[in-house]
Amino acid sequence: MSRSFDHRLAVRWTYGVLVIFALLGFGFSSWLGRIPALRDHLGASTLEMSWLGLSLALGSLTGLVFSGRTVSWLGPRRTLVIGIAGQTLMLPTAATLFWIDATAPAIACLVLYGLTFGTSDVAMNVSGAGAERALGKPRMPLLHAAYSLGSVSAMGVSALAETSGIIVPVHLGGTYALILIIAIFALPNLPSGNVEHTTPDSPSNVHTGPTSIPVAAGGIPVPHASYSPWRQPRILVIGLIAMSMALAEGTASDWLPLALADGRGFANESAALTLGIFFVSMTLVRIGGSWLLTRFGRVQVLRGGAILVLAGLVLVILVPFSWASVVGAVCWGVGCALGFPIGISAAADNPATATRDVAAVSAIAYTAFLLGPMGIGFLGEHLGLLQAFWPLAAFSAFVFVAARAAREPRGGFGTSH
Repeated sequence: MSRSFDHRLAVRWTYGVLVIFALLGFGFSSWLGRIPALRDHLGASTLEMSWLGLSLALGSLTGLVFSGRTVSWLGPRRTLVIGIAGQTLMLPTAATLFWIDATAPAIACLVLYGLTFGTSDVAMNVSGAGAERALGKPRMPLLHAAYSLGSVSAMGVSALAETSGIIVPVHLGGTYALILIIAIFALPNLPSGNVEHTTPDSPSNVHTGPTSIPVAAGGIPVPHASYSPWRQPRILVIGLIAMSMALAEGTASDWLPLALADGRGFANESAALTLGIFFVSMTLVRIGGSWLLTRFGRVQVLRGGAILVLAGLVLVILVPFSWASVVGAVCWGVGCALGFPIGISAAADNPATATRDVAAVSAIAYTAFLLGPMGIGFLGEHLGLLQAFWPLAAFSAFVFVAARAAREPRGGFGTSH
């Protein structure tokens, strides 16, 4: 692949990875949307459902720990081929085993599903950051909007499946068969190699800006041999910012429907649809995210988001009216919408180290996304799920204070420098 990446190929790459974002969002949220039905079928308590979530999280964390090396070794496209095939096999199998009360093998499949999902998520973010650099325009918010759109669609389909009486294994089996078919057509649009070898050295846009990096004789960026993102303070702080917003998103995804069902008397369908409203809010903000970042810059967008998350929490936790829960879900979704995309773009500012930096930030963020909500679940067992949401306020405050670590490099179009 030449140093000046062909614009037409960059456009195809962007569209291809956008479809992958949507598919992974649809698949994972199809699972989330049927958690109330699974809980009712199993007769499980909040604590017991936390253990199921923890099993998935442990598998995902295992994938995340090795994701940097895995994606560097296989490349994002091959990683996604293996990962999506693994998800297609494991999640419907887990649902079927849960349905026939074969709990132990079901949990094992859930662990493997988490492993393939976590690795795939890092791979698509690495590929998305590379596509953004190759295109020379901010596209990461739009890619995450596709993920959110997939999640919104999954919530609607889950509510329809619930009202139609379609059991969880049949629903998830059909869902992942469709995902696999579409992925077969989308994945060839992604380059087969490592994105560090297929993208320009220093595109100038709101996310990356011009960057001075060492270049090998063939024009390929070369990081120092001893480089590790885990020793870079900026990358760690960016990871914690992304982690805080991912925790806000993950907590809503995992627990908002059950919290509203148990604490506000919502029916399962209404609770799922409220989560859908949360995802719609995120999607709309992400669609407009490129404009927001160009107009206001990363720092101001992050700080505004932190304030909105806090406002949403106050409404959901303290105001005992259905309308307040819905408005709170909207504020919550709008507030955390751009935190993770900004973290990924900021991690990819240096093309020479983008794969490792993005993998590190993703690993930090998804640790909270997957394990944090489990902690909320344990708190919810003793305090009630609504009251267990309060720790998110402290993470929002951290984002407000630490936002400057994610500011654009010199030469970006944002206003926050």
